[in-house]
Amino acid sequence: MSIPSVMKESYGRASLYMLQPQALFNFAAQTLELASQTLGYRDPNPSYPDDEVYSSSSLGKTRDEDTGLVCYSLNEVAKHDTMDDCWIVLYDKVFDVTKFLLEHPGGEEVLLENAGRDATIAFRGVGHSLPALQALNAYLVGILPEEERIYTGEGPCQWSTL
Repeated sequence: MSIPSVMKESYGRASLYMLQPQALFNFAAQTLELASQTLGYRDPNPSYPDDEVYSSSSLGKTRDEDTGLVCYSLNEVAKHDTMDDCWIVLYDKVFDVTKFLLEHPGGEEVLLENAGRDATIAFRGVGHSLPALQALNAYLVGILPEEERIYTGEGPCQWSTL
């Protein structure tokens, strides 16, 4: 009986059963990146694992007139809800936090619980610091279309009031 997600390798007389390498490779890459960042190295020009994802997903997309950011609908954001591809919405802005998962002080579970959706209420409830808010700019990839925004305009719950 063959299980497709398991590979069998022989090492001498012993048989080793291993998981498919892609998931392990992704986790190892994130772990190594976290270690290098912890030691003080930060890539000044980060490249995303699949740059074509960003270029192809933004091709033909409308841009917001005020910010110049690419508009992504909530349905599009909902497709990015895994550890290998994690987007969240905060205050109507879309952030790709995939590379931040292992760095998040509250653990990656908190981000993954809100992956692919609006996490503004959860984010506000924790009371993040000003440096945390400023660090988000590195992960900004877009903004919601005008008709899906709820934190834009007048009112007490605005990015500028934090």
